[in-house]
Amino acid sequence: MNADFGQGCLEHTGPLLGHIDTVSAARDLDLLRAALGDTTLSYLGYSYGTYLGARYAELFPEKAGRLVLDGAIDPAATEFDVTLTQARGFESALTSYLDDCITRDDCPFTGGADAARTRIAQLLRDLDAHPLPGKDGRLLGAATMFSAIILPLYNESNWSYLDDLFTEVRAGKTDTAFFLADVYNDRNADGSYSSNGSEAFLAINCLDYPSDGDVATMRTEAAQLAQEAPVFGPWMAYGGTLCPQWPFLSSIERAPITAPGSPDILVVGTTNDPATPYVWAKALAGQLENGHLVTHRGEGHTAYGESTCVTDVVDAFLVDGRVPASDPVC
Repeated sequence: MNADFGQGCLEHTGPLLGHIDTVSAARDLDLLRAALGDTTLSYLGYSYGTYLGARYAELFPEKAGRLVLDGAIDPAATEFDVTLTQARGFESALTSYLDDCITRDDCPFTGGADAARTRIAQLLRDLDAHPLPGKDGRLLGAATMFSAIILPLYNESNWSYLDDLFTEVRAGKTDTAFFLADVYNDRNADGSYSSNGSEAFLAINCLDYPSDGDVATMRTEAAQLAQEAPVFGPWMAYGGTLCPQWPFLSSIERAPITAPGSPDILVVGTTNDPATPYVWAKALAGQLENGHLVTHRGEGHTAYGESTCVTDVVDAFLVDGRVPASDPVC
């Protein structure tokens, strides 16, 4: 199935499929800078965009202007490092939601957060064994429920969707679950998709991350994921089954990016960011020769525009070139 998927992408994309790695994208970004007539590139990158920005600074330090990398990815992290760290991150975000939830009368769980996590883990196993039918004939299994749970964990303001999700699914209803999963996957009500983001994400990652398709290794990694992230880990395992069968294999080395000769770069990290955990922001800021960490104490994925403190620091840098003397710890 994975081989067929890869061949389908190749048939519809052509040879370009072998050139959509982030190093190539950084070179494209410099062409855009030149086409606009800009001497240097000013750039605000979120999430994956932080890796693109760091690669740009590495390739074109003399063309780098004011770069801000919010929700950083660690360039030295391997494919499994990324999976394990994100599994821990989503587990931590779920705990924060549950700690808040159990203080409210309308919480769908009773008892402590540990008991609630156990019930959610069991719910996923139950859905894997016995999917729930939706109104449109689709079946709600563990994979779809996984997507429905993690989407609201990206932003604390969306936690209320988790209340509805767990209340409905435990009552045998699937409306909120499919709504959240469809938003996550850019799926429209008619079954079409508004973007090819999921396919592009897989294709880019297969070129950016060397992958080990050894089954014994994947089984060891799966056991570690299940131990360190009991709710989400089991559903994030065996990701290495795709890329070894991709039409183009990665030739990129996962290594620190130092970008010697680049100007000051701000790296923003949120302490309980589930998708790009804070440890990655600390790692990237430490790797960059002129990296400066801006810490946001809080929940959610990325901070610019969400935290007034972070926004003020970033705006002062982008507009006036002011670099904080030390981490402002917003």
